[in-house]
Amino acid sequence: MDYKKLTEDLQAAHNAALVAADRIADNGTANMDKVFLKLPRARETKVLEAIKEAGLYCRGKRRWIGDGYMLSVSKGQANQRDKAVTVFVDVMVNRGYDAIAYRQMD
Repeated sequence: MDYKKLTEDLQAAHNAALVAADRIADNGTANMDKVFLKLPRARETKVLEAIKEAGLYCRGKRRWIGDGYMLSVSKGQANQRDKAVTVFVDVMVNRGYDAIAYRQMD
């Protein structure tokens, strides 16, 4: 795994997500949407470093639909968070990662 590339890809996805989220009003139902990123056979400490360097937050590897990393990717709390998660996932998937949206209303 190229951890430098992972950091760059996370930064690109985060930037695209924030730009998209800023373009819409943050109304609607508050939610706790996040991105679930699967990185099989990757070293957890290196992945967490890449996530942190990309300006994102993750507590550590989680088990949800397999093992992966639950990432907070937006500053919003409703529609902006929903949009940011959607865009982030799209960017990561287009770059070859296994990423899905975790959706939860507050």
